[in-house]
Amino acid sequence: MTTLRSPLALAGAAVIAVLIGLAGWTELNHAAGLSTGSDMDAYWNAAMRLRSGQALYAPGLPTDSDLYRYAPWFAYAWVPVTHLPKAAVLVGWMTFCLAAAVASVAPLLWRGPAGWATIALLLPFQLEGAAFGNVQPLLVLLLLWGVERRSGPMWIAVAASLKATPFLLTAVYAGRGEWKRAGSTVLITALLVLPMLLFDLRGYSTRIGGGQMSLLTVSPFLWVPVSGAAIAVMWILARTRYAWLAGSVAVILALPRFIIYEIGLVLIGLAPVRQGRELGQ
Repeated sequence: MTTLRSPLALAGAAVIAVLIGLAGWTELNHAAGLSTGSDMDAYWNAAMRLRSGQALYAPGLPTDSDLYRYAPWFAYAWVPVTHLPKAAVLVGWMTFCLAAAVASVAPLLWRGPAGWATIALLLPFQLEGAAFGNVQPLLVLLLLWGVERRSGPMWIAVAASLKATPFLLTAVYAGRGEWKRAGSTVLITALLVLPMLLFDLRGYSTRIGGGQMSLLTVSPFLWVPVSGAAIAVMWILARTRYAWLAGSVAVILALPRFIIYEIGLVLIGLAPVRQGRELGQ
C-alpha cells in the first residue's frame, strides 16, 4: 500500500510545487514592474511638510502612494534624513526594506520542503511591499523577531501606530494572562497614536480606494463578526504554538484596507513561542 501511495504523493507534491512556483513567479514579476519606492514619498513628503510648517495630514486620493496615514512620530523620524539627497535615501531605504523582506522568511529555510514552498509563495509578497518602499517588510520582521521578547509590547505598539490592526496581537498576551504585557502594549500604543489629536485631521483620509478591497469594503456586517471570531480564536489559542499564527490571521482579516502584499503579515505566525508558554507547560 505504501508503494502505491508514494508515487501519488510525489506527483501531488510536484503539482503543488509547480503551482506555488508559478504563483510566486507571477507575483515576483509583478513586484519587479512596480514604481520603485513610490510609498517612500508618503514618509518623505510628510517630513518635508513638518519642516516647512505645513499640515502633516494633507488631503489626497485614497490610492495616492504619498498619502500619509501614520502616527506623527514616524514622520518626525524621517525629518533628519530629508537633509540628505533623496536619491541616496531612496537607495538606502529600498536596500533596508529588501533586506527585511528576505530576513522575514529566513526561519523557513530550516523547515524542509514545506518551508521552501512557503518561501516561494510568501517572499514575493514581501518583495512587493519592499519594491513599493513600504514599511511593511520591516514591521513584519520586527514583530516576528520581537513579540516574544521582553520588548514585545513596544514592537506591537510601533506596528499598531503605523498599520492599526497589529494592535489586535495584544489579545495573545491577554489570553495568556500576561496582563502587564498587555497593559504595556496599550499604554505605549496610546503614547504613539494620541499625539495625532494635536494635528489638524481634516485632511486625514479614511476612504478606501480601488484595489484596496477588504472584508469591510464588502460589508461591515461581515467584517465585524469575522474579525471578532478571529480575535476569539486568537484568544483561545494564545497558550499554544499557534498563538501568533492565529494573531497574524486576525490582523489580516481586520484590515480596513487590504493590499495584496499584506498577505506577508502571516509571517508573524513564525514567531517562536517561548518555552513554558504553551498549554500544559
